[in-house]
Amino acid sequence: MSSPTRVRDEAARIAASDPERAVELARSIGDPWFRCQALSAAARHHPRAPARARIIDEAIDAANDAGDANRVVTVTAWPIKVLTAQGQFERVEKEVRRLLDLIATESSPVRRADALKYLFGAVVGAPRTITARVVEALVSAALEPLAGGRRNSKGASVLSDCLPAIARMDERTAADVLPRLPPAREKGVREQILAARATPLDQLVPWPHVGEG
Repeated sequence: MSSPTRVRDEAARIAASDPERAVELARSIGDPWFRCQALSAAARHHPRAPARARIIDEAIDAANDAGDANRVVTVTAWPIKVLTAQGQFERVEKEVRRLLDLIATESSPVRRADALKYLFGAVVGAPRTITARVVEALVSAALEPLAGGRRNSKGASVLSDCLPAIARMDERTAADVLPRLPPAREKGVREQILAARATPLDQLVPWPHVGEG
């Protein structure tokens, strides 16, 4: 029997050429995490809008069964990215509000920041009213100290990964955040922001990947 990852990858591989078969494969996956990702890839390429909407609903339902808040928010980023690519911004805003409320229940700032990184990648291309809410939550989680006042180095790393894209979208926020990073990291991120000026925005945030073919 094929593993969930292999079935997911096969569904994603054929989604553009045979979307109906991709949906069939995706629905056969028992693990909700990989089923959500496979359904999202199928929805990304399905030619009929009503079917795409149903498949996205299935993907979000699967994501809601993925486990704790961190896992649910992280994997829901896959169907959210499809909705963003399709310009379904009203639905995106509704889901983002729900997911931000959900991830706020996660006590670990490291796990919050990690999930929000993927949500941020999913909404790049959405209106600023949406992206700004995700960026605000991401920055807050990434800079929140750990227990005992310890530095949140993992959060700073996640934020550093996102800052070249954040700077492209909102220079003021990036300028406010950069001095709050550890000095050595701040210097490197400033250089990355400058180097990325000509890079297309969607290439600065490759996560989550739902295929472009």
